[in-house]
Amino acid sequence: MPEKRFSRRWTKAAVLAATALLVLANASAAMAAGAGKDNGRARSIDVRVGSYNVCGHGCLPTKEECERVIGRDCATKLKPWADGRAAAVAEDIDAAGLGVVATQEIGNNPTPTQAGVDVESYRAPLTAALAKHGYAEAPADYANARHPWYGYPLKSGAGRFTYYDASRYSHLDEHGRALPHDLFWLPDSTEIYGKTMTWNILRERASGVRFVVVDMHLEYRKNGATDPNGWTKNWDQVRYGDARRTAEELTLHNPQTRDLPIVFAGDMNSGSTADGASAVDAFSDVGFVDAHAVAARRVGDEYASFNGGKIPLPAGEKIDHIFVRKGTPVRDWVLVPQTTETSGAPADLLRSDHNLSYANLRLKGTSR
Repeated sequence: MPEKRFSRRWTKAAVLAATALLVLANASAAMAAGAGKDNGRARSIDVRVGSYNVCGHGCLPTKEECERVIGRDCATKLKPWADGRAAAVAEDIDAAGLGVVATQEIGNNPTPTQAGVDVESYRAPLTAALAKHGYAEAPADYANARHPWYGYPLKSGAGRFTYYDASRYSHLDEHGRALPHDLFWLPDSTEIYGKTMTWNILRERASGVRFVVVDMHLEYRKNGATDPNGWTKNWDQVRYGDARRTAEELTLHNPQTRDLPIVFAGDMNSGSTADGASAVDAFSDVGFVDAHAVAARRVGDEYASFNGGKIPLPAGEKIDHIFVRKGTPVRDWVLVPQTTETSGAPADLLRSDHNLSYANLRLKGTSR
């Protein structure tokens, strides 16, 4: 059955006025709902949030395995995922002392062009390895996701899981009930079945403050490329539109998330700040800023966030980002290089074709 195309054009001119009206409406509604109620005590919490594209199913050891799993050769070939590399990724996360980390490329659901890939072969080894370091997996219900228009099961877009330090945070409330979480599906974006973003509400155990972490992975194609649908688009504008729709859904429309501190983290596949054609600009238009840009201190800034399997690690743009509301204090932003060696085999030195990055944030929330 052919996909229904999303009819609206998500450009800056089309959405600025609507955004302003929605902000005013939501503010009025929040004031009315809070009148005469004790909404808890305002307080700030410090959270170290990271983003790590681990290239689970995209950096396999051999050409044969790459073609079987993802339908093409891998640009970077690394050691087997379940046989040590997932455990090494977990060690990276633990060594960085992350409170929360958004990971990408943890497998995928099979598609006609990637028939041999799955999620569990990649999720299970990483979840088990992180559990040994005290991290828990936030729920991401890919299995029960349904197309927002036609109702059929999700067939692509999986492979993003958020993990958290279970001694400090929980995806459960004070009574042991699961906090809200969901998938935001953009079926008209690209690929055969579109893109998905996952979001989770987490709770700091000590204070009870709740906050939202959104795990994202935007389109990777460059302008002029054609996707499996036969669409040739301005992919910079697609990245802008997908980021904009995700940000507006969770900060303006969704009543479960819009009044909470929200952090968007992930592989945005662009370091551009172009007006109307970049994730950075999309988030800026909704009142968010790249943590890297406002950090009081930056460490590892000389490296590109995507290393591309090259030794020595290249310098260059940051395509992995962490976005926070404007005015959020960012104590520091850190990129952790996969290696500092200047020569050697990538498979011996790297766990991924991306470097882990994180930011120390002070989020203003409300205790319960």
